[in-house]
Amino acid sequence: MSILSLRFSRAFDTYERWALPQKKSAEILLNMKRVCGPALDVGCGTGFASRGLERVVGVDISKGMAKVYKERFGRVVLGNAEYLPFKDKQFDLVVSNFSLHWTDIKKSLPELIRVCKRQLLLAIPIEGSLKELGFPFPQKEEVLGILMAGGCKVLDHFTQDMEIPFKGWDLVRFFHYTGSSFNPSTGGVIMSKKRIEDMISRIDMPLFTVLFLSCEVKA
Repeated sequence: MSILSLRFSRAFDTYERWALPQKKSAEILLNMKRVCGPALDVGCGTGFASRGLERVVGVDISKGMAKVYKERFGRVVLGNAEYLPFKDKQFDLVVSNFSLHWTDIKKSLPELIRVCKRQLLLAIPIEGSLKELGFPFPQKEEVLGILMAGGCKVLDHFTQDMEIPFKGWDLVRFFHYTGSSFNPSTGGVIMSKKRIEDMISRIDMPLFTVLFLSCEVKA
C-alpha cells in the first residue's frame, strides 16, 4: 500500500467532517450540464461527486474510502487513475473531483479519456493553490493541452478560488483528517513542530484554485 493510499484509508471516518472545499467543489461540478448514462467517478473517495449519477462505479486507491463508497453506491473498484482497470469507452460520463492533482496527469488524463465515451467532468486543484506549501499542483495550460491532444473538445472551463475555512493548527488538522498531509515535494518527510508552526504562520488565507472542466470526448 502506498503512503498516499494509507493516509486516505486512515482518514475515511473523519474525511467528510473536514473536507469542506472538496464537498463544495463536487457540488459545483455536479451542477454543470452533463450527459446521462453509465458513469465512473475517478478518485471517488466517499462519493461527493457520485451523488445523482446513473449506474455509477467508483474507483479509488484507498481501501477505507472504497469501503464507505461501496456502502453508499454499491459498486467500487480499488485502482489507480494512471492505470484504470476498465475497457475502452466503457462509460458515457467520467467525473473526477479533487483527485487528479495526486497523480501524474500525463498518465491519468489519457486514461480517463480512454475509458470515456462521451463526456468528462473534472475539478482539479491547480497551480496557485496553497502557494506557501510548494505542492506540485498541475498548471492549467498543461491540463488543457493534454485534453486537447487526446482529442477532447473543451465545452466549458473556469477557475474558482475555494477558501479552506481553517487556520493555524486547525489547518494542520484539515490536512491530517482528510488524508492529504502528504507533500511529494518534501518526500513525505515528517516535519518538526517548529517547522509546522513556521509553515502555518506564513499562510494568511489558505485556498485552492480549482479548474472546472466539461469536455466532449470523440467517439
